Amino acid sequence: MKTIKYYEKLKTFIDTNRDKNAEYLLLVGENTDFDIELLKESNINFKGAIVPQIVYEDFNSDSGIVACELSEDSDTIFIEDITNIDLKKEDFTQYDSVIIVVDGLSKHLTTFLESIFHLLPIDCEIVGGGAGKMTLKQEPVIFSKDGILQDAAILIAGKQTISVGVENGWEYLEGPFIVTSAEKNLLKSLNFSNAFDVYKSIVEESSGLKFNEEQFFNIAKSYPLGIIRFNKEIVVRDAIGLDENGNIILIGDIEQNSTINFLTGKKEKLINSSSFAIKNALKKIKDKDNIKNIIIFDCISRKEFLEKDFKKELAVIKDAVPTKRVFGALSLGEIANSGNEYINFYNRTCVVGVLC
Repeated sequence: MKTIKYYEKLKTFIDTNRDKNAEYLLLVGENTDFDIELLKESNINFKGAIVPQIVYEDFNSDSGIVACELSEDSDTIFIEDITNIDLKKEDFTQYDSVIIVVDGLSKHLTTFLESIFHLLPIDCEIVGGGAGKMTLKQEPVIFSKDGILQDAAILIAGKQTISVGVENGWEYLEGPFIVTSAEKNLLKSLNFSNAFDVYKSIVEESSGLKFNEEQFFNIAKSYPLGIIRFNKEIVVRDAIGLDENGNIILIGDIEQNSTINFLTGKKEKLINSSSFAIKNALKKIKDKDNIKNIIIFDCISRKEFLEKDFKKELAVIKDAVPTKRVFGALSLGEIANSGNEYINFYNRTCVVGVLC
């Protein structure tokens, strides 16, 4: 990334940059007055995504644009349909890192990330997040000069190094449970019982709230699910609603026969986990003078859970790198790996990448 700037309005971005010979990644807050036709008429070279909120330094907002001017040694790949990827291993051999922005409400995320993982060099480092809106209904959110699409993705492949930190801070509430029926992002049964009945019973007892008296997300934002991986890592999944058959809709896939716990959280622990994420990423960098800026994909559900205390989460990240630019998005799902590890799609997680 050459430069990263915040613009309150699309017109200001266009007027400032229409004569520059540059390419931009645009992260656009979902309530921005956004007209892609104006962008197309400007002759600016751009690709971008609509996200729940943008992040710039220690500021977050559902309105405004973060414009990232890309370096000449990076390439931008626009994937119009993540179920049909026309790429080869040879396309990525010269790159050390990839930033991924994908439709966060797509039902094809796991298959897409598996395909990308097998294309990338074994030591390639990856960071990214899911685009979308807080309606939690899938719609076109990934855009380029050719239009705005759903089930699409953007890859920024570069020679820069990215040191990744990943933390979530959620705690065990109840479990384990076996996923006895699931289909992509639908959780149908746990221990051979209806998944929502199990979830509802435990969450209502813990929270003192009733699902029939509150919107689903207002309760569920405090009670995510944790998929237990073979290395004891917990990959968090957001429960965002019920389908017409009473199955729990998740952001991201869940595999049948996987083991999960129900999770809960304390605000202080979540804020501390973000501090751990940036510190862990910084630990891996020998020469701190090489740091250029910090990219963050932090789950919008963490902001909803932390409420006014979310400012503290951004502050601990900015305080760790006070002289460097922090930018990114509050996303619908977070993407990360480190070196030769498999790409994970997280929810309710803070992912930071230190760009060198």
